[in-house]
Amino acid sequence: MKLSKTNIVLIVVLSLIVVAGIAIAVIMFCGKTEDDRVEVPEEEPVEMRFGFPVYDWKITNDTVRQGDYLGTILNRYGVPMSQVDKIARMSDSVDYTRIAVGRPYSVFSEPIDTALTAKIFVYENSPLMFTVFDFRDSVAVFRNYHDVDTVECTASGRITSSLWNVLDAQGYDWDLAVGMSQVWAWTVDFYALQKDDWFKVVFDGYRVDGETVRIGKVHAGVFSHNGKEMWAIPFVRDSVVEFFDTCGQSIRKTFMKAPLKFTRISSRYTNSRMHPIHHVPKAHLAVDFSAPMGTPIYAASDGRITIRQYGNGAGNYVKIRYNSIYETVYMHLSKFGKYNVGDYVHQGDVIGYVGSTGWSTGPHLHYEVHENGKKINPLNFDPPPAEPVDSANMERFNREKRPWIEKIGKIVLE
Repeated sequence: MKLSKTNIVLIVVLSLIVVAGIAIAVIMFCGKTEDDRVEVPEEEPVEMRFGFPVYDWKITNDTVRQGDYLGTILNRYGVPMSQVDKIARMSDSVDYTRIAVGRPYSVFSEPIDTALTAKIFVYENSPLMFTVFDFRDSVAVFRNYHDVDTVECTASGRITSSLWNVLDAQGYDWDLAVGMSQVWAWTVDFYALQKDDWFKVVFDGYRVDGETVRIGKVHAGVFSHNGKEMWAIPFVRDSVVEFFDTCGQSIRKTFMKAPLKFTRISSRYTNSRMHPIHHVPKAHLAVDFSAPMGTPIYAASDGRITIRQYGNGAGNYVKIRYNSIYETVYMHLSKFGKYNVGDYVHQGDVIGYVGSTGWSTGPHLHYEVHENGKKINPLNFDPPPAEPVDSANMERFNREKRPWIEKIGKIVLE
């Protein structure tokens, strides 16, 4: 059948109308603006504590008080002694009943339970670790760790009386003072800091829920002591991180300033001191470091143990020879380390532990340095430094030191 021009025009018009309708429908369906689209609400994250959903429980928070035991606390929250006894017998290697005054704990009870009976009890052993006691079925006990974020932190300050007082005033804990004393152990006399000595330091902070709960390792810094800036730039040599000054000289000396972690001096090197036991003036050609019983004592340098025995006045003591010139002596040890006479030890190896054996009125380390058989003042002793960065690595050292120097330079001195 032959179509007339009128019919052809009509068909074309109808086709265009259909196509336009489809296009409009597609645009209306798929081309909505953001304001027109239906937003699917995101699910709110479930708040968790110690791995348990908060909304499922009534949670009571408290801290261990003087006279509290695990059993008395659990009895207070409806846990029978039979289950406490079961906890005490659960492991030979871990004492789950040991708690400390001031440590926090949390009790998880049923939401409708007005008696606050503990279904789950969580004791926080430390800012990083906690122990869960689950009483929902039988008794299950396990230890876990908080999610920890490691962040780079900085600190600075001017010495007024001691390093610890400066850090404590800024809210830092003892671990930062210990970490700094270990980095600058060979170049800074932490027992003779001067007013207006100052420091800038970069270190790791471990954070739980946004709060710094522990100090990690010290990365770098500068300590101005007696008007001299002591830089500590990290550099990996032979797969070991060592610290150098800005010229590539090692800040590690062949002898440590003090052979134990940061503590206090209870008696200095002197030619006349009132003896605490004999009550007569006597020379004290050594330095006494007061420290808690059991504090590790380190070999001050690389050498060989020549004496490891008990002496009447010295108690348990160790002597180490380093070469034909130098020896060191460590007295009043509570016990020896694993090394015996004839063993070669490296700087930092544990050779014993602080004690009060022999003629001693309290736990401390009596430390002597002998030079050519003569006792010298360990605090005035200025030994040579360890090996510097060699020429083969100097280009890499110069390249790697720049970011540290710039970062430390930007730290504002508090």
